[in-house]
Amino acid sequence: MDIFGQLGINSTAAIQFIFFAIALLFLTKVVFTPYAHALEERERKTKGGEDLALEYQAKSIELQTQYETKLRELNQETKSIIDASKAEANKQYETTVSKSRDEATKLVSENRAKISAAVETAARDLKSQTQAVALAITSKLLGK
Repeated sequence: MDIFGQLGINSTAAIQFIFFAIALLFLTKVVFTPYAHALEERERKTKGGEDLALEYQAKSIELQTQYETKLRELNQETKSIIDASKAEANKQYETTVSKSRDEATKLVSENRAKISAAVETAARDLKSQTQAVALAITSKLLGK
């Protein structure tokens, strides 16, 4: 033990070493071990949460693509319904306009025929009355 004495190590160092070992054992059991377990538990839960978040993110992307696909299908279906309705409306419009034009043409030709007949009747009446009017004017002018 002379070597320890020459180095300046005495029995106080051994006591200090024993106190250090006891403190180390106590801190390991009371502080470090529970802290290490809590840290491991936290990491385990965090990793599970990260995996769950990634899984939910993948599901949300999948649902979004399904939504977009269904939306495109509905848009196409809606467009085809609208186009069919427009075509039917245009067909009905053309039919109605055609009937109206035919009726208008028929009415115009009937009215023209009536007007022509009325003009001819008026012209005949005027011709038949022309001689009587000419005689009446002549007699008035001649004073008879």
